[in-house]
Amino acid sequence: MAVKYRAEQVVSRLRNVLKEGGLIFVAAVGSGISAKFSERGGADIIATYSIAKYRMMGFSRVSYLPICDANAITEDLGKNEILPIVRDLPVIAGVFAPNPTLDLPVLLDEYARLGFSGVMNCPTVGLLDGWYRQSLEDMGMGYEKEVELTRLAVERGLFTQPFATTLEEAERMVEAGAHMVIAHLGGTVPVDDPEERKRQIMETADNCTPILEAVKKLKEEVFVAIHGGPIAFPDDVRELKRLVPILDGFLGGSSAERLPVEGPIRQAVSDFKSIKS
Repeated sequence: MAVKYRAEQVVSRLRNVLKEGGLIFVAAVGSGISAKFSERGGADIIATYSIAKYRMMGFSRVSYLPICDANAITEDLGKNEILPIVRDLPVIAGVFAPNPTLDLPVLLDEYARLGFSGVMNCPTVGLLDGWYRQSLEDMGMGYEKEVELTRLAVERGLFTQPFATTLEEAERMVEAGAHMVIAHLGGTVPVDDPEERKRQIMETADNCTPILEAVKKLKEEVFVAIHGGPIAFPDDVRELKRLVPILDGFLGGSSAERLPVEGPIRQAVSDFKSIKS
């Protein structure tokens, strides 16, 4: 069963990673086997949420449609697959905070009881825009609920690693006490063409640097990380780190459990089918 860590213990573990010259890696997983081998591979944190569950079912974007209770999925996934298999790493739960039927303090207390060491705002309304996003904000179901989630979690001694899609969102999360802010760059979309990959990584560096710098300016000790966009593989992260030296970490979802298996599974089945009588 996963160890339940206090926020300051998680922070201390991550500080040691950076002191040793490493990069913090958060594996966001949707199955027990992904959690098991992410830990064996050296991940620093295991995160789990409804999007990851749907990802491993083959259609991750579905979690943004009104067809499921995101928090119920996360609780079930954590309780029955992730927490029992992880041994030494802190496990972070994604929470869809804008749910108007949700009692955040009650949920946080229950997640802590189950053994989660922290929470994050996932799914996040930060990825929504236009009139629908504004409608949610007007109804009190917007990003402020995710900020409230972070603040309440910090008060309970839980580690927090919220997503932010803008400089303003990042600043609000720092003010709420977040321990790590993750700049969300959208869904993970690998780029095959070398020149286009180089261009998109440089563009990503330009886009995320103001967010990360704003966090460090407000509170130097807050960890900064990124997730998604064209940053899919280790070489992508390595190049981004070169361009953005203040980067502390990377959260890999598809990078941790979808992309590593798509090709090998397809190839393994193809190899078996190549056997002729």
